[in-house]
Amino acid sequence: MRLLRLTTDCLVRRLRWVMVGVILSDTINTLLGQPKSYWQHPATAYEHNQFIRLFVTQGYLPFVLWSLLYIAGAFIAVSILPRRFALMTLFSFILGHYFGASSWWVYHWGYGMQGAIIYGIILAVVLVLCGVGGHAAKLLRTSNPNDRSA
Repeated sequence: MRLLRLTTDCLVRRLRWVMVGVILSDTINTLLGQPKSYWQHPATAYEHNQFIRLFVTQGYLPFVLWSLLYIAGAFIAVSILPRRFALMTLFSFILGHYFGASSWWVYHWGYGMQGAIIYGIILAVVLVLCGVGGHAAKLLRTSNPNDRSA
């Protein structure tokens, strides 16, 4: 049996860290958005996602530990998956947690849709700086328009 190999793909390696940042953004918003009563009585947690609510109501320390395990599991998963599946998984995590953090900014913190839009713009800039779309653009620039062999 051969051991699983970690990815050597530069795009996947960069996007792993974007994923970690977006998950942390969602997790931090979840913790900061809890009512004052939560810190004494975790059962009073404010969380609409029923699955995450199971972990938040255990208290802040168990929630943080579960979140760190979740992040580590996601990081390892995208590191060992084949490139195509790694990218699909990365974008699922990034977009899902973007929505989670954005909903806190829109509904709880009162920034309205502007908060979600600004966060989306920042995330889009980070994704482009990481090289998303760069491979296709590079192929287009280096291709010969007169070459009909393809």
